[in-house]
Amino acid sequence: MSLSSITALRDAAATVTAGLDTDALAAAVGVLADCRATRGVVLTAGIGGSSSTASHFAADLTKFTRTPHEPHLRAVALLDNIACHTAWTNDDDPGLALAYLAEPWLPSHAEARDAVVLFSVHGGARDGSVSRGLVELAAFARKRGVTVIAVTGFDGGATSDLADVHINVPLDREPLATPGIESVHLLVAHALCLALTDGEKR
Repeated sequence: MSLSSITALRDAAATVTAGLDTDALAAAVGVLADCRATRGVVLTAGIGGSSSTASHFAADLTKFTRTPHEPHLRAVALLDNIACHTAWTNDDDPGLALAYLAEPWLPSHAEARDAVVLFSVHGGARDGSVSRGLVELAAFARKRGVTVIAVTGFDGGATSDLADVHINVPLDREPLATPGIESVHLLVAHALCLALTDGEKR
């Protein structure tokens, strides 16, 4: 057994982490802070491993970011509702299931500055063949006037084209790309939550 794949992943993740777009990260923090200030809702989503990142992020937004001086940030991971998601995929167009799940939440109220955060390794195919549900969700959110944050890899895909804020982890060669991108996505999620605490103890 060789450690070369482990060190290669470590080095690739370190390189792209060091090169993350801090302007995009700051913009994402601003969107989330505005959502909290207006008592809006953050909806998160991803497919496969990215779904677990989206769920983790929603949990951290809800609990980790709580401070004594800010409203409680509301966040929902859409795919945590497996029963409703499978009902939509069974009874209607599966590509629209995430948009249907989001519809009752957006807008959360008239003054809210809601946000949708999407995690995706490839960002969704531009021809609709892969991760169409994420692309449809982004398009639906934009129609409702909701800010879309896309956290992607590779070239960003279709969700990056629809995003107001795009955070990209530009790994593009397997077998390192997918595990490297997903690992750095979790770091991005934690960094955004940490910034929202503004250094305060929870």
